[in-house]
Amino acid sequence: MEVTGEEILLTGVWTQVVGTVIAAIGETIVVKNDGAGSPGYRLVSIGNGFEGAGNSLQGVGAIQLFDGTEPELLRIMGDWIQASGNATNTVAAELQFSGEETEGLKLDVIGDSFQAIGLGLEAYGASNSKARFKDLLAAGNTIQLVGAVIEGVGENFILRGKSELGLQITAFGSYAQVAGASMAAVALTMEASVGINPE
Repeated sequence: MEVTGEEILLTGVWTQVVGTVIAAIGETIVVKNDGAGSPGYRLVSIGNGFEGAGNSLQGVGAIQLFDGTEPELLRIMGDWIQASGNATNTVAAELQFSGEETEGLKLDVIGDSFQAIGLGLEAYGASNSKARFKDLLAAGNTIQLVGAVIEGVGENFILRGKSELGLQITAFGSYAQVAGASMAAVALTMEASVGINPE
């Protein structure tokens, strides 16, 4: 049995959703444990690993479905850039888990920046695509982008000694990523189901 590009893409988007949920749970535990060395960082690491795998699967599936248009090329580039940001965030969370908070936070800001760039490309590509549910997809990507930026802002607060506020801001950003990833996954799932059963 051959797996289609659409199946790989959908597996990727839902894997990413699972990753955002795991990471958000981890961020909540970090807030409750007040930072460095918290077991929540291990969940953040695992969640970002899932997100990175999901984005990579999306990239592979999208390449198989590539129609040669610029919007789809931008979405593919965005998938891979976002996956690199997730990989960076995974390493950052492991550093924070091991007690190297400052190094981990600095790396986390870089990872969130890559995620935001990738999501920006995805949102722009989605808004200019021919997809039926492009508005929902673009909105989901945009909300997820805002979540990544909010996380970066929170991390900067922590680096500046405002740990309690920064941790709360970061957790909020992680929940925005859950919402955005879920919206994008629903949009792509609806797109696939309409393609299978046009009415």
